[in-house]
Amino acid sequence: MKKALLLFFILIFPSAIYVILTVGKERSFVLLHYYGPKKPFQINDNGKIKKDTGYYQVGDFKFTDQDGKVFSRADVDEKIWVACFVHLGDKKITPGMAVLMNRVEERTNLDTALRLITFTLDSEISKSIHDYEAMIHAGGRRIFLTGNAQQLSDYAINSFYKPVDSSYTNGFTHFFLIDKEGCIRGIYNGLHVKDADKLIDEIGMLEAYYFIKNEKKAEKERDKDEAI
Repeated sequence: MKKALLLFFILIFPSAIYVILTVGKERSFVLLHYYGPKKPFQINDNGKIKKDTGYYQVGDFKFTDQDGKVFSRADVDEKIWVACFVHLGDKKITPGMAVLMNRVEERTNLDTALRLITFTLDSEISKSIHDYEAMIHAGGRRIFLTGNAQQLSDYAINSFYKPVDSSYTNGFTHFFLIDKEGCIRGIYNGLHVKDADKLIDEIGMLEAYYFIKNEKKAEKERDKDEAI
């Protein structure tokens, strides 16, 4: 309980105050955009079929983590996560992205539920992943996924880059903020410090939204119990 309160006041509380003062509780989530095309779907409302649209969600995946275990999108359901795609053999872009992802990890160190996932595009060997982890001094909350290089590249393009803007496929240099529903809520240049800091701030804003949402839900449940 004490740890949860500490997390709220240090990481979430400042963002929650900013969210509330800027647009109010009811509209707090509109501060973060939804990226990607909306998708149509049908719902059955008491026997009547109604059409609606939902926000784009990243596709399912199933790869192998640095410990040789299968890791899929189901492992980050109901979690906020950050994704990036790197070529381990690249000596120009990848090191800079690693430094800034370390920055994100260090400055969100109290948010133990946050997942920071690096999809490695050019290695199927777990040993090389561990070597890479050690080389960049990655912390314990990082997840490095590997697998078939073509499948990883296809996943990056089709689930993250193409739905947003096909021009992004010219280089894998972005960090993506994904919400608990699997929607892309932010895209950041993985080589710019200002963008990394913006990502850190917006992680806090997203956490603040869910905190407020859960508080409202709990309040409604309490009111319901009192009415009974």
